[in-house]
Amino acid sequence: MHSTSTSASIRTILPLAFVTGVSMAAMDLYLPAVPALQLGLGISVPLAQATVAVYLAGLAGAQLLWGELLNRLGPRRCMEVGLALLALTSLGCALAPGIEVLLVLRLLQGVAAAAATVVAPTVARATLGEADVVRGIAAISMVEAIVPAAGPVIGALLLQVTDWRGTFWVLALLSLLVLPWVVKIAPRRLPGLDMAHDAGYLGVLRNRVFVRLAASHALCIGALLTFLASAPQLLQHTLGRGTAAFALLQVLGVSAFMLGATQSGRLAARLGHARVVQWGCGVQLAVAAIALGVALLGQPPFAIVAGYWVCFCGALAVRGPATFGDALAVPPAQMGRATALLVLALLAAGALGTQLVAPFMGSAGSAAPLFGSVLLMLLGSAALVWRYPAVPRPGTEGTAGEAT
Repeated sequence: MHSTSTSASIRTILPLAFVTGVSMAAMDLYLPAVPALQLGLGISVPLAQATVAVYLAGLAGAQLLWGELLNRLGPRRCMEVGLALLALTSLGCALAPGIEVLLVLRLLQGVAAAAATVVAPTVARATLGEADVVRGIAAISMVEAIVPAAGPVIGALLLQVTDWRGTFWVLALLSLLVLPWVVKIAPRRLPGLDMAHDAGYLGVLRNRVFVRLAASHALCIGALLTFLASAPQLLQHTLGRGTAAFALLQVLGVSAFMLGATQSGRLAARLGHARVVQWGCGVQLAVAAIALGVALLGQPPFAIVAGYWVCFCGALAVRGPATFGDALAVPPAQMGRATALLVLALLAAGALGTQLVAPFMGSAGSAAPLFGSVLLMLLGSAALVWRYPAVPRPGTEGTAGEAT
């Protein structure tokens, strides 16, 4: 029975993880091509960078759209539409005659990529058994960790044999290749879907357990994105390090995350979700406090920054899948919208945190503002789950109260 369940979960998880990776590649595979795009079209740096900004705007703005469409169209049709649109917009970008058309297509490409960020975790949560949910979300998270690290490297290699348009041809091909596989496993409707539940966004936001867990996870991811976006400036201006140091930091962080993700399901099953989430919070708080203390005393050595990042990423891989899965423990009619709100909150927390610390990152100043901001976000994240809410499990009725 266990082996049958395991093989079924793998058949579900792998296609969902791959489609998430392809959608993310529309950003990470493309990034090295931005300078070549600028030269190829003869445009300014701000216009070239705008192709990144409009993609992110489409990705963030479309979360609520796909959350709304999931119940109306079903997961399978959403995947079909999202991947087909991703392939078509990628082809359009490859053939775009100028920057105006390219900007419109990049916006639509972000809208298309958002389908995977809503549908994949929702399908994993709705179709996997309770024992496999954390493992399934951890597998998707591993892909989400690998693509930002490997995507720019592969994109740079592609530029050795093709121009910036070739990147979009590859994206179109990947979308078409993964489409039949994903459509085969995505259900037409979410299991147990009952539209009698209050499925609207307000109904989701009335769920105190969802709000607490979603806010906690968003603050944690906000801390991650804030540090990641600020790390190049920190390394260059404060530590006097080059791009090689940032690449090393990425390798260390991704390695720690993948190691933690391979153990998250086992630890959650053995210790319980509350303990692994609280343990992860404790580790992150401890290393952030140490990094801040060192930064207040003077310039932190690279070893401290790297040690902080390794511990943070490893702890996130352990606590993140359990928090994400528990946040989506809502009626199936609400899952799509709950996922959309959660992902939107993650993106918003990262963008806000990055902007708040940006004024402190442009000169050879202290690293304390960055680590102080990260620590504040982690304190807020931990406070929301230190008394872990009682998460409804299959077969329970009503709205769960607070755990004692």
